[in-house]
Amino acid sequence: MPDKLILLMHESWNDLDRAISGLAPKEATRRHDGGSSIAWTVGHVTNLVDSWINARLQGLPSHPVISDPMIRTGGGGDAHNWPAILAGMSEVREASKRFLDSKPEPDLDRTIPYDGAIDYLHPIGLSLRYALMRVAAHHFVHAGEIVTIRYLMGHPAEDFKDWGQALV
Repeated sequence: MPDKLILLMHESWNDLDRAISGLAPKEATRRHDGGSSIAWTVGHVTNLVDSWINARLQGLPSHPVISDPMIRTGGGGDAHNWPAILAGMSEVREASKRFLDSKPEPDLDRTIPYDGAIDYLHPIGLSLRYALMRVAAHHFVHAGEIVTIRYLMGHPAEDFKDWGQALV
């Protein structure tokens, strides 16, 4: 069984999947009250998985859709191709799962040099453990944002009563 931290990240993906379930393309690509579109947000959180777990820690090439600079932090908040974002999310996750669910399990304390936007990581590097925590937290925050936007659009807000069951 994978480490609980890996399971926590998978749980965050499940929350995001629930938050976007049944979303029409027009709803996904429309910006809301000056904020980003849901499609952009999904690409944005997936970019962290792609850039940290897949590209940096595995050495894989960045995903062509998910690594688009317009989807990264600081991008404009627009994303117009919902099917491409969903396909990219699935491909990025699959590449990550192959690595994280492998036998033997990856070393969570493995640390690589880091030269990205988070300054406090420069002297200490990026560990897989930190990457998993940050990815999970990032997904949880934005899944909640998406549920709230959908609620304001008239969709019901689902109560995830089984949340965390996979972690026990």
